[in-house]
Amino acid sequence: MATKTFTQAQLNASDLNTFASKGDSFIASASVTAGQITNCFTSTYVNYKIVVSNYFATADSFLWFQLGSSGIWSGGSYYQGGAYQAYSTGVISAFNNNNVAPYFYVCGGCTSATNFPNSAVMNISQPAVSTTTTKYNLQGTYHLAGGIWTLSHMGRHDVVSSVSDIRWGTTAGAVSSGNITVYGVMQA
Repeated sequence: MATKTFTQAQLNASDLNTFASKGDSFIASASVTAGQITNCFTSTYVNYKIVVSNYFATADSFLWFQLGSSGIWSGGSYYQGGAYQAYSTGVISAFNNNNVAPYFYVCGGCTSATNFPNSAVMNISQPAVSTTTTKYNLQGTYHLAGGIWTLSHMGRHDVVSSVSDIRWGTTAGAVSSGNITVYGVMQA
């Protein structure tokens, strides 16, 4: 039997079960200017992917994320680990060390001067499980006055609790456009 495509035939329930056995499933999306997505982490998935795309700053801006549940945000010193690297020099610098950050940066100091579209992808492990800390791995590109940088931020949300929500904002500056999309990563 030929493999069905979206242009050949409508998928039935059996087809959907087959396709849903692997890969990413769209959960929710919001504009960078919206500020939060609630109830996006559930026990349905173990791993999640958050994609930040076409993020433009209208003024020099620091975009951050926080995890939470039922409108209560973990804004204390709960986020640890992190580093960023310059494309031009290869110099690696650390930040958010020693469990001192109230959030983790998606873009640290993105500048509006060059009209550069910043982007990032974050993988989160087990956010809806209350018996472990949430691990995350964040990678992205952003533009500073000194050039283009890569961001590699690996660490954890250092609280043993279940989280269901994610929110974001800026510590300085403003944003004009961009989207944040949450995908659930289904297990094979």
